[in-house]
Amino acid sequence: MKQLVVLCAIVLIWGCKEEKPVEPSIAETMKTYTIEQMMDNEAIGGGSFSPDKSKMLISSNRSGIYNMYTVPTSGGEMMPVTQSDSASVFGISYFPKDERMLFRMDGNGDEIYHIYLRDVDGTHKDLTPDEGKRASFYGWTDDKKGFYYTSNKRDERFTDLYEMDLETFTPKMLYQNNDGYFLGGLSDDKKYLPLIKPINTNDADLFLYGMEDKSFTKINTNQSGNSPEDFSPDGKSLYYTSDDGNEFSQLMKYDITNKTSEKVMTKSWDIMGSYFTENGTYQVTYINEDAKNTIEVMDVASGENIDLPSFDGMAITNVGFSDDENGCDSMLEALIPLPTYTYITWNLKSKSN
Repeated sequence: MKQLVVLCAIVLIWGCKEEKPVEPSIAETMKTYTIEQMMDNEAIGGGSFSPDKSKMLISSNRSGIYNMYTVPTSGGEMMPVTQSDSASVFGISYFPKDERMLFRMDGNGDEIYHIYLRDVDGTHKDLTPDEGKRASFYGWTDDKKGFYYTSNKRDERFTDLYEMDLETFTPKMLYQNNDGYFLGGLSDDKKYLPLIKPINTNDADLFLYGMEDKSFTKINTNQSGNSPEDFSPDGKSLYYTSDDGNEFSQLMKYDITNKTSEKVMTKSWDIMGSYFTENGTYQVTYINEDAKNTIEVMDVASGENIDLPSFDGMAITNVGFSDDENGCDSMLEALIPLPTYTYITWNLKSKSN
């Protein structure tokens, strides 16, 4: 019995000697912030170059509610364009050839957004004045003589596709959405419209609608998650993401004439989106890399990715290009000490901001 007691004592002593200090938990080491610091956060969004690229149109909540601002591309202070204290105002875009602006604004917090024109003299006009109906900007036409938008003014359950002429500001319906599809971006030649039909929270069928012959072509062959991204610069293919047969979403290319799909990019994480710049010089792809947004900008001619600028303590979360594709505006997220957003403009030719 004594031997057993001594043996137990030795084991206990050695156990005490080998015991390692307990590491502090994440909660104990996590940096904390005051409510004043959190409330002082500023969120910035949007980003549209003026026609001469001297300014950018952005939106910020620095006033306590979202308003439009301009910021010089050469650097400088943000200048307020609107000073709303009740309705949220978000900048959409400068006009392609002058400094008029499109913006969206709700009705004092009702989140029913309309599209507005702001003229160079500061006056503004509601271009989608249908009461109680939503309108969303969908991009400029290829000839820059109009813009696309969606609205549920015909039937509040569904959104139809319209084109707004810039000379008369008269809308024209392009696609009447009777079946509740989600709409992708119309091809530059206005011949094809991608349509998405959700199946469940993860899966959706992808269709290509022929605007001229009213045809529907289903692109995916198996139940999977599918989303349209962009048409190729020559208009012959539709790029889309799909998780068909894969754990993660991959980038696919659908040949419109041959009705065949091929895989063009696969990553170890989800590819979240991809688009071509105005003249098709670059292809921008977004990857959700373990909850971190990674961006690749590929030179289409060479197939090589270009180097993006790097900044200490910041990660690029979004990029946009000027129409001539020389200027690139990058939205950077500051990770330290608090998440705040700022804009950096970057010239691709001179490699400078």
